[in-house]
Amino acid sequence: MSSPPASESARWDARLAAAPAPHLLQSWGWGEVQGRAGWRVHRLWVDGPEGRLPVTALESASGVAAVRGLRRLYVPRGPAVDPRDRAGYARVASALLAQAREVGAVRVDVEAPWEAAAVAPTVAWAAAPPTAPRQPLVTSIVDLSGSAEARLARCHPKTRYNIRLAERRGVTVTEEGGPEALARCLAATASRQAISLPGPRHLAAVAAALGPAARPLFAMVEGEVVSAIVVAAFAGEAIYLYGGTTGRFRERMPNYLLHWHAMDWAVRSGCLRYDLWGVPPTDDPGHRWHGLRQFKLGFGGRTVVYAGSRSMLLHPARARALERLEAAARRLRAR
Repeated sequence: MSSPPASESARWDARLAAAPAPHLLQSWGWGEVQGRAGWRVHRLWVDGPEGRLPVTALESASGVAAVRGLRRLYVPRGPAVDPRDRAGYARVASALLAQAREVGAVRVDVEAPWEAAAVAPTVAWAAAPPTAPRQPLVTSIVDLSGSAEARLARCHPKTRYNIRLAERRGVTVTEEGGPEALARCLAATASRQAISLPGPRHLAAVAAALGPAARPLFAMVEGEVVSAIVVAAFAGEAIYLYGGTTGRFRERMPNYLLHWHAMDWAVRSGCLRYDLWGVPPTDDPGHRWHGLRQFKLGFGGRTVVYAGSRSMLLHPARARALERLEAAARRLRAR
């Protein structure tokens, strides 16, 4: 994708950051990332009484469904309007439906950036049919206010102990591990857990599109990179995007110190919050990711439940066909 004039991308992000509910996934840079990943990016300016609101909508532009003309628009963590703003959301919905008709999309999925408890039932989004969210429905967001000592005091005692243990046992954190080490850590975790994590090409796209707003951090033991994460900052919030570990030196608790340093980087970048990007919705000890939940909640964050995703159907029968094709594709990938 060609680079936009600096003033255009800066104007977009500045207006978004000033909106009631901004999110990284609506930013200009994240649109560039998704464009490199195969989506067609539509950037809409929606007029309103308080100025123009930027809205990013992604169009599925590849795969069997797209080949058959079954396209969708997807709005990730948007629009950035207040969850009680009926008129503001109506203006966005009208613009999205017009864009969907223009490109021949059969549905528009809107995955709002709002907490579930904040959405007014009068907002038209709430009455639309629900659809499966693509982003985490439940997360933990850490308050970064106050001193480092205050932030440490808000952690669970076990988390505080493990942060200090990692420091005593020689774990160090650096930004200089390199893209190969980052990709190696993610690939090791993906293989071990049988999950999908980004490869080198996507990681390079994130670095290129987000620039200094995205930062890889590496935990090292005895000169060896053992864990790595990528965090990104936007509109006062840092988000933990990706992470992986080789599995070596786990007893030295490198991941605790790694995230602690990521929060320190977030504070230096002007952020007030650190989003750990997804936790299991319940405290079920039998859940596959129960240990990950305990790890993330140990940093003392607030559990946030998002409102989810809703769909505006332009062609219901064709939209159902699209769902069937995508479900079949997911089953094939799982096998």
